[in-house]
Amino acid sequence: MTDNTIERTVAPTFDRRGNPEWKSTMTPPDNSVAVVNMIPDRIIPVIFLPGVMGSNLIEKGKARAQAVKWLLDSEGTAAQWASPTRTASFRKRYLNPTAMELDTGGKLPGGTQQTPEELKRRGWGEVGALSYEPFLVWLENTFNDYDQAKTGERSQLIGQTLGVMKGEEPLVNDAVALSYRYRFPVHACGYNWLASNVESAERLGKRIDEIIARYRTDKKKCEKVILVTHSMGGLVARHCSEVLGYRDKIFGIVHGVMPAIGAAAVYRRFKAGTEDTSAWYNAAGAIASSALGNDAAEMTAVLSSAPGPMQLLPTPEYGNGWLKIKDGATEYSLPKSGDPYGEIYTVRGKWWSMCEDELINPLNEERDPKKRQAQVDLDWVTFANLMKNHVKKFHSLIAGKYHPNSHAFFGSHNDQRAYGNVTWTGDGGSWQRGTRRADVLEARSVVPDQKNEDRTVAAKLDGKGWLQAERQNYTISHPEEFGDGTVPHRSGIAPREQVKSLMQVNTGHEPAFKAGADLQRIRRFTLRAIVQIAQEVSTTSLRYE
Repeated sequence: MTDNTIERTVAPTFDRRGNPEWKSTMTPPDNSVAVVNMIPDRIIPVIFLPGVMGSNLIEKGKARAQAVKWLLDSEGTAAQWASPTRTASFRKRYLNPTAMELDTGGKLPGGTQQTPEELKRRGWGEVGALSYEPFLVWLENTFNDYDQAKTGERSQLIGQTLGVMKGEEPLVNDAVALSYRYRFPVHACGYNWLASNVESAERLGKRIDEIIARYRTDKKKCEKVILVTHSMGGLVARHCSEVLGYRDKIFGIVHGVMPAIGAAAVYRRFKAGTEDTSAWYNAAGAIASSALGNDAAEMTAVLSSAPGPMQLLPTPEYGNGWLKIKDGATEYSLPKSGDPYGEIYTVRGKWWSMCEDELINPLNEERDPKKRQAQVDLDWVTFANLMKNHVKKFHSLIAGKYHPNSHAFFGSHNDQRAYGNVTWTGDGGSWQRGTRRADVLEARSVVPDQKNEDRTVAAKLDGKGWLQAERQNYTISHPEEFGDGTVPHRSGIAPREQVKSLMQVNTGHEPAFKAGADLQRIRRFTLRAIVQIAQEVSTTSLRYE
């Protein structure tokens, strides 16, 4: 007798705590049978870390309705920071690590099988939906396709190459099959990006402990996590893993567009504001840069008291000579001795100094010249101490340190140029100068209100002649190195010797996980890396005997 029984698959739903359940309506007897695909109770949490400006922040001590917020729910909420009312003084008052804290109440996207309550518990409301919603939804759904084990995106990667620079290792059947025996719930971990990445790493460590404890409390097996990072989130993860000692609770890390040894664009932003001059006119530009400022005054007001963004400055590993000043045939290059902190970052009072002391504190309204100068001096000391005790020290602690099971992709393309070097080019001076050299490094600013791409200076001339000094105009360069628009090639490729796989892509920095020419490759690389990292489960108590 032929068996005409029809299998009727019952898809799982999830309760408020993210636990699977199956519901089927009772019907009159027929020739169908309900089939359920069991969801594993062995858990490998995936935690996503956003980049600088990618976490939602809120003013401390205020009711939500009245509080100032850095909220990335949409282009509309982000564009609020492009308003002319968000002056340097406003930014100084609110965009500093003591005034703001992490906001957990951001937008919770739809499109997954998880309830809003569960997504909030997983930290999705802490990170900017504008930048990360598509990726988080995709990743959660891709790892929740138990009814498509033979046709899902993981299976489609079996035997496929991705054109990576290092570590091309296509997935095999056994690796994909093993991954389906585990559950990969996607979490997010926001942080106060204005504060030091040390504090953010400490928060990540606590989050790792909490997530593991949560699943164990729910009678699930859970021992370690996998991290996926964007931009500065990679520095947070490296410090947590290699400095704070969380390596043994992390299976591995996938880094995306990480400024591994810094980005010279941070110097440029101190001196001239964001490279994206459209930030005042469209929301897409605003999300990338207007939080920090559109000129040197707005940018310095924020950056000078925010250790996190300053920790994105080029480290000694970046090399010498990336800051250049061209005066005709003469070129000056800094740093010379591998000390960007002493040779560039804390040089005070030069026209080319990264941080202009008068711009640090726009809230300084002292009218008495002596009192005003005393406050300027105090502000400078505070800034210099931040540079020494937080930026330099942080760079030293993570230099060359990566989790041993790390993978990374970086942007490097002609369409996405970034600052490898920053160059000030002079107008050459007057013909009356002849062949005499100008003392450019000690030149004096003569137009104090310049806050964008130009600086006008008076430089003394060497040798003899009636002309003792001359007026020159210097203009800052455009981005010149292949990159992702923010991180140059040299910084993106820096982890090459420390990672198991490395892929070069054509992507913009901020939208790396949501849009761009190579988005599909980025997603596939991330997915493949997670599956490969998960093979380490065989060394833990979660292995199957």
